Amino acid sequence: MTQVTKRAIVKRLVRPFLPTRVMDCGLRVWQYFYWMRRATISPQGNRRAIKHYLESHSPAKLELGSGKRTGMEDWIASDIGGGGDIQLDFTQPIPFPDNSLDIIYSSHVLEHFSYPHPMRDLLEECRRILKPGGAFSIAVPNARIFLDAYSNPSAFKPDQYCTYDVGLTYRTRIDYVNFIAYMGGDHKHMFDEEGLLAVLTDGGFKEVRLREFDPTVDLPVRKHESIYAIGRK
Repeated sequence: MTQVTKRAIVKRLVRPFLPTRVMDCGLRVWQYFYWMRRATISPQGNRRAIKHYLESHSPAKLELGSGKRTGMEDWIASDIGGGGDIQLDFTQPIPFPDNSLDIIYSSHVLEHFSYPHPMRDLLEECRRILKPGGAFSIAVPNARIFLDAYSNPSAFKPDQYCTYDVGLTYRTRIDYVNFIAYMGGDHKHMFDEEGLLAVLTDGGFKEVRLREFDPTVDLPVRKHESIYAIGRK
């Protein structure tokens, strides 16, 4: 039975008993939870998808915090909102076997975790599931851009860098720092080049170094504001 058919049946059954405005509001709420339920991937579904992926792909590559992206069909994508192949909460253990992945990629995810925990817990999980010598490749926002804006606001371009509405007015220089530091409550940690390398090293990764923008995985829209690094297990 299609979603349209279900909606029509519900309307016919309840319309004689409820005012139109009440009924329409109730239907919208029902539709919201219906699609939220559809978007939720069960733990069993995660395990099946992971097992199938590992059996059918070599090298095995995981992207953290993203839905499926064009050009990355050979990766397994994880997103807490259900838009990827699997749905993961990165404050919990990642349900991959030890030493099972060749590459893990993360873009603008790590800054959403407090340091040292749960950020270090996530990094330790990534290291656990990587094969020996496997790579952890990462992109994070460059807080130095916004700290420089505080010191030299005339050279800063807020229209280019402050592209999300988080309730700030940018009438004072400290708003630029508050933007990247908190992102309306979503950001928990700031990075510069030195700090990112230190966090990866403390997380147990080896051969940690900065890297250049990689057009095969990195998002061009974030190139102007990001730091890129890589480490190995």
